[in-house]
Amino acid sequence: MSRIVMSLVSMAIVSACYAGRQIYTSPETSTERASYDIKITIEGKKNRDILLGKYTGTDICSVDTAVTNEDGRAAFAGSKPLVPGMYAVMFKKETAFSFLISDTVNQKFSISATKDKYLETLSFEGSPENDAFADYSRHIAVRQEKENELAGNRKDDNVPLPAYYAETESLTRQIDAMEVEIKNKYPGSLLESVASAMNPARPKQGEIAGTSSLARQRRLHDFRKQRYWDKLTLTDIRMKNTPILIPAIDSYFESVIPQRPDSMICAVDFVLSKAESDTAMMKFLTKHIFDKYLQILNGVGKAKMTGIESVVIHIIDSYYSTGKARMDDEMLLKELLEYADKTRETLPGKQASNLKMETVSGGAEALYDIDSPYVLLCFFDVSCFHCRSEIPAIYRIYQKFKNRGVAGFCVYSRNDRKEWIEFISKHKLTDWINAWDPGNANNFRIAYSVYSVPQVYVLDKDKKIVGRGLESASLEQWLNQLIKNKDNE
Repeated sequence: MSRIVMSLVSMAIVSACYAGRQIYTSPETSTERASYDIKITIEGKKNRDILLGKYTGTDICSVDTAVTNEDGRAAFAGSKPLVPGMYAVMFKKETAFSFLISDTVNQKFSISATKDKYLETLSFEGSPENDAFADYSRHIAVRQEKENELAGNRKDDNVPLPAYYAETESLTRQIDAMEVEIKNKYPGSLLESVASAMNPARPKQGEIAGTSSLARQRRLHDFRKQRYWDKLTLTDIRMKNTPILIPAIDSYFESVIPQRPDSMICAVDFVLSKAESDTAMMKFLTKHIFDKYLQILNGVGKAKMTGIESVVIHIIDSYYSTGKARMDDEMLLKELLEYADKTRETLPGKQASNLKMETVSGGAEALYDIDSPYVLLCFFDVSCFHCRSEIPAIYRIYQKFKNRGVAGFCVYSRNDRKEWIEFISKHKLTDWINAWDPGNANNFRIAYSVYSVPQVYVLDKDKKIVGRGLESASLEQWLNQLIKNKDNE
């Protein structure tokens, strides 16, 4: 998996294209020959460096630069058309305003605004679509301001104020009407997709009413889960070049669906089914979701979560190996398929292979002979730096759970008996089964995907895998929840 991890690091560097602000200036191009020609007038911003940036998910990549004159005028022009998406006009780190490029043809227009009142004064000449976008954005901003104001004035959190819903629903009706007008006037435009996404389905008065704040929150969550995709199209590839799509995807997978592998897999299939008719979007979304779970699997930016391998392998099997989603890197695809083949039989729910190994005392123990509700199965190597701290930490957790039905079976994966015994003695790891297989009679490396260590599994009483890839940082909480769930059955 090392190359997979390295590819993620490379992508992270590329995606941070605006961090560091490596800005270039487009070559001079006459207006007649320019594919894009966007004139800017910003009152109160004279003799200032100005930047044109393109959204790529949540990042902004520089596209062009200019300098405003004494009248606050500047122009961006280039020989190649701009990629359709949402763009931002910026001064250093200040984003002044955003606008849309729907296609590769209509890219010559003028924009005017006033410093510190960008959205209020924003207007376009030669781009009716952007004029409509600015007006729509102003109404969205007013509704948000009013909602914040009304929410702050609510005196009793347990009883929704009628005025709270009446005023916000009035604003929503206005925005709904504008959205319908946009759909009718600009069908197929990027504005149509953006306007819909900016105005998600919202519950009406009474739909989420409850006797308590907790009940309302639960109903609001249920409403959000059921209606999440009503207004967000996944068949418009231009949406990837806006700050809307990626946060919406991430929010859905992180806060809307249950954080369990089976729920995640269902969510992956559900979301990608909505993009099947658009090959480019299917490729983009599959890659984004796959990279997201691959990072979690490798502990990048978020605590490692047990069972994530199931999600990763499901995407490999169902989308990359079948060609439903194209992967351009053939070598990486080959590595992913090999990883899936190695790991598939050790996923939660699979029957664990029996192990009969020599113990540190010279006897023999079989995994299947252990009569316990759960078995904590560990593989380690003394020469592994992480193992030297992780195995003693896992052992301490095991001791907390041994009287709650958890047995321990710890396998030393090398052949140096002396270092193995010294490690056991040093850390006093004497209260669980210490075993090894110097002749590899059990073929345990393949049977349990021990291609790196430490590797930790939890098996149930029938020796089915219920957890894999566990780490000491989360193991105690995970075992507590596992036993609690079993007790409540």
